Amino acid sequence: MAGGITDTGELYSPYVGLVYMFNLIVGTGALTMPKAFATAGWLVSLVLLMFLGFMSYMTTTFVVEAMAAANAQLRWKRMEKRKEDDEDEDSSSGVSDSDVLLQDGYERAETRPILSVQRRGSPNIFEITERVEMGQMASMFFNKVGVNLFYFCIIIYLYGDLAIYAAAVPVSLMQVTCVTGNRSCSVGDGTKYNDTDRCWGPIRRIDAYRLYLVSF
Repeated sequence: MAGGITDTGELYSPYVGLVYMFNLIVGTGALTMPKAFATAGWLVSLVLLMFLGFMSYMTTTFVVEAMAAANAQLRWKRMEKRKEDDEDEDSSSGVSDSDVLLQDGYERAETRPILSVQRRGSPNIFEITERVEMGQMASMFFNKVGVNLFYFCIIIYLYGDLAIYAAAVPVSLMQVTCVTGNRSCSVGDGTKYNDTDRCWGPIRRIDAYRLYLVSF
């Protein structure tokens, strides 16, 4: 999540958070949703919208579970490495494991309240305490073929987002700002326009679209 603190204290910058929010808003087709409702009707549009919302919820839970598993795996590897380092230090110092356990148990007994009613549970290794990116999780759980398929799916997803941006935003801006006489060049008035029609003086509608596309 944007602004979430990781183990290393790193934060997502406000610019990255803004990009994420923009992608969530525009990437879902919010600019073209009114046109879809007008074309498909209220019933079909609402049913599809609720179905897609449910699928988004399911995929979000899958991602959260994958992040929890990745955190558990990273935490377990660190615990194993720390255990190996402790064993190496104990073997080099000549201290036996039983002495270490007795000393540790004695220290805990001395510092623990006698009438304590609180029970210490084992820490949850699946707790999400650090940021694990999607590419890192793919390399942790998949083999080489799976990682390549993951990045292929990411490329297709990004291409779809760029297609939405290129189609929805410049076209919407062109339709709102292009004026022919005293009428707006919108598709809602039933008037059909060609790409070669004039927009602002000598500038055609297709030229205005290209200007918006490059600027965007």
